Amino acid sequence: MPKEVFLLAASGVRLEGSTMCLPVAGSLPASKTHAKGRRWAFLPSADATSPSLGTLTIVQSKRDTVSYGIAREDGQVLFAKVTGTAEVYGVTCDRAGRPVKCNCKGYSFKATCKHVDTVEELKADGIL
Repeated sequence: MPKEVFLLAASGVRLEGSTMCLPVAGSLPASKTHAKGRRWAFLPSADATSPSLGTLTIVQSKRDTVSYGIAREDGQVLFAKVTGTAEVYGVTCDRAGRPVKCNCKGYSFKATCKHVDTVEELKADGIL
């Protein structure tokens, strides 16, 4: 790819009927087990017809980094692990779109989890 075309694509300019989607990143509040805070990065799906909103990576520490495919379905935000076991977690949202619970083990133990925290941040940033 010529340098000029790459630079246009990297800036999100429409090329030959498609648009490049740029990643978005942010931080999550510190938790009891991750006092230094946590980060997330979201790469939106380039296919508008895909049920997937994109890929989300949550980094809690050097050894705790997980990527998920994200989708919305029936009042839930679904987190499907991209690698490893085929686990899917659902964050249920109220009518206003606020997350109220998650079906992961962490939420059942602590009444909060990285999935709920991430949905709150994505909603605050206008991604969801």
